[in-house]
Amino acid sequence: MNSINQPQSVKSILRTLTIIHMAFCVSIVLFGTVVLYITKNAILDFADTSDKLFYIVPGLAIAGALASQYLFKKTIIQAHSKSTLKEKLMQYQSSKFIQFALIEAPAFLGIVNFLITSNQYYLIISAALLVYLISRKPTKFEIKNSLNLNPEQEREFIKAIRN
Repeated sequence: MNSINQPQSVKSILRTLTIIHMAFCVSIVLFGTVVLYITKNAILDFADTSDKLFYIVPGLAIAGALASQYLFKKTIIQAHSKSTLKEKLMQYQSSKFIQFALIEAPAFLGIVNFLITSNQYYLIISAALLVYLISRKPTKFEIKNSLNLNPEQEREFIKAIRN
């Protein structure tokens, strides 16, 4: 690919990644807000241990968070073998998409269980997952370090983010 077009495509990949992250976060916030608004008689009950989901939802939340980190690290290694910055960024974007989805899914499950049971316990779990998802926001520093860029790719990356 022509190096004149490369910075723009790099910038567009970074912009897309930011939009994807924001969309995952906003979807949890909007869904949670709507469900909170329509749920009547919401309670906070940490003692409802007869509900099997009382243990399953936090278990899936932890599993989702751990799996998201594990799979991100496993798939980002594939980016190291790519020859161009654009290919590395595309692999990074795919890895982040998987990471975000593995965090979002149990967050939605918690919100749905709150809708069904009116127990705010599930909403708290979803809120914790939202905070975790927000903390996974890709930064320029994290992208650069994750991709194991060679000096030429690093210069190209810095040039693209400055333009």
